[in-house]
Amino acid sequence: MVILALLLHLGTSSKALSVDFMVLTEFNTQSAMAPNSNFVGRNLEVVREIMRRVGNTPTIETLPWARAYEIALHTPNVALVSTTRTQERDPLFHWVGPVLRLQWNFVARKDSDIIINSLDDARKVGAIGTYLNDARDKFLMEQGFTNLDRCIDNKTNYRKLVYGRVDLIVGTNINQAEAAELSGVSPEDLKVVYTIKEMDIYLAISKGSDPETVKAWQAAFKAMKEDGTFVRIFKRWFPDLEPPMDMRRP
Repeated sequence: MVILALLLHLGTSSKALSVDFMVLTEFNTQSAMAPNSNFVGRNLEVVREIMRRVGNTPTIETLPWARAYEIALHTPNVALVSTTRTQERDPLFHWVGPVLRLQWNFVARKDSDIIINSLDDARKVGAIGTYLNDARDKFLMEQGFTNLDRCIDNKTNYRKLVYGRVDLIVGTNINQAEAAELSGVSPEDLKVVYTIKEMDIYLAISKGSDPETVKAWQAAFKAMKEDGTFVRIFKRWFPDLEPPMDMRRP
């Protein structure tokens, strides 16, 4: 995933806003995360509203996903906007959200006769196209899949699928049509054959960050949910989806 980096110099008198804070947000030209995509546009709007509420204005630039994730993983006062909250990642960050409930799906050609009722069924197909080292690719590797066709450009996966070079690819319920179109593939030629799992997407703040800044972000997002701002933003970008409303975790 390609990233947009928001470098924020927080210059207010409060402790929460007195540190330099780097914010990285997902921007993936490899898998349809273009600046005008719903996934990116909605997340940026959420971030800008959080920053408005805590008194700051972000600026935006791009970075590769792997580099941005490593920065967020090892550098205090960094936020990654947004990423999947997996069991493995849970202790590595502070979390703000959820901002989205994401489905991971096996996607086949529309004319395919493949039937998938379980992960075991998927292990029996010839090849599954995945985007190298993203959360879905890593999950299937951890599940012992040996039939993965892993590539560094997710657009290639869509092309391989329609040309019959792989039997399935791993997609999501967000921007599936856009991802196909950016790959030169008609969304009408694809179908979801199995939902692997549902995952919560969060804003992740690096460990070692200023604790008051973390609290300010969490409080601002909670207030956005309580006053309806988050729902309005979400529905503007995803009118056919239900916003995540789980308030049990920050």
